[in-house]
Amino acid sequence: QQEIERFVPFCMVGVVGFVVDAGILSLLVHGFELGPLVSRLISFPCAMTVTWYLNRRVTFSHAVSNNPGQEWFRYALVSVVGNLINFIVYIAAIQWSQTMYDYPEIALAIASIVALLSNYLGSSRYAFRQDAG
Repeated sequence: QQEIERFVPFCMVGVVGFVVDAGILSLLVHGFELGPLVSRLISFPCAMTVTWYLNRRVTFSHAVSNNPGQEWFRYALVSVVGNLINFIVYIAAIQWSQTMYDYPEIALAIASIVALLSNYLGSSRYAFRQDAG
């Protein structure tokens, strides 16, 4: 029951992270004409930090650490693993589809959905555990 109660806010925070990620990605690709891969390397850490903060305050407020720097690092590790999945799907999509290359936000949406479960499990079981280390 608690897992479901936490999964919903986690998903809502994920939507905010997606908007941050996609917004920065769009700005860099369409506004600054950077490539979609380089743009994603910039947008991802920004979105990750936003989602860490929101998950810390909303989703996992019952389990936050007294050491936010260490907690952020654990969250970053979880995010990197989850986002390796995300990046693989993203890169495959932009390589195999001209439409997704031209509109990388679509590839980002697909990749984000694929990585959602991995990110949730890693966050709930490792990143936001007070005894994790």
